Amino acid sequence: MTEPTQEFPVRRYRQGEMTEQTDQVAVEEPLEIRLAGEPFQVLMRLPGWEKELALGFLFTEGIVRDIADIITLHFCGTGTDPLLPPNVVDIVLSDAAQARTGRRHLEVAYSSCSLCAKEAVAEICRKTPPVSSDLTIDCPTLAALMERMAASQSVFKETGGTHGVALASPDGQVFILAEDIGRHNAMDKVIGRALLERRDLTRMVALLSGRISFEMALKTVRAGIPILAAVSAPTSMALTLAQEMNLTLAGFVRGTRLNVYTHPGRIVD
Repeated sequence: MTEPTQEFPVRRYRQGEMTEQTDQVAVEEPLEIRLAGEPFQVLMRLPGWEKELALGFLFTEGIVRDIADIITLHFCGTGTDPLLPPNVVDIVLSDAAQARTGRRHLEVAYSSCSLCAKEAVAEICRKTPPVSSDLTIDCPTLAALMERMAASQSVFKETGGTHGVALASPDGQVFILAEDIGRHNAMDKVIGRALLERRDLTRMVALLSGRISFEMALKTVRAGIPILAAVSAPTSMALTLAQEMNLTLAGFVRGTRLNVYTHPGRIVD
């Protein structure tokens, strides 16, 4: 497997002096997702957790709705299918899931099309059920989980070039962390791993190392995860979606402070 970091020469300027040194950078490579051998999607990603990334992507796109929709799942170079070329995941879906590949819910480019935020959220609400979990978590526990995520981001510590996402149970017994060059990939990886481990996503909290964008909130809703927390701020469209879809959003979770923006009943003192 390709290493997630590589050494690169750099000229470093410090305190008025330029020196020749080396730096560790995050590796970026393409991953092609094939469905029954046919190309479907190419994602630029940090190597690692390729099966999880592909599964999580299909799940948050609304194509896969249950692990039973996966008939086979192969990654290049594995014993199950050693003939696949590098950087390819090949998946055979159930007939029902295959039929949904033509109706991908994230395909609309909301930033460039004529839909406004209100129309986009209304369209999603028609197609996606709201979050229904009654999970709760207290503020100190949420803050501690966020600190645990930050402490676990080994590639970021080495390179400064990755996003982190974690899924955790409030008691910390389940803690799934992934890093990637793309925050969406990191989210898909942890969701994919949780699906492979047959975890109950409705009893999990999602943690982000950056801001809460509309698409990150949408992936969380699609997965049925009730609480999404981040070290940074949410966007206005993420808040609109969260309010409509019964998702609890918490931002600026840092140390002893945090802001709860939507459906605050799930986060207690």
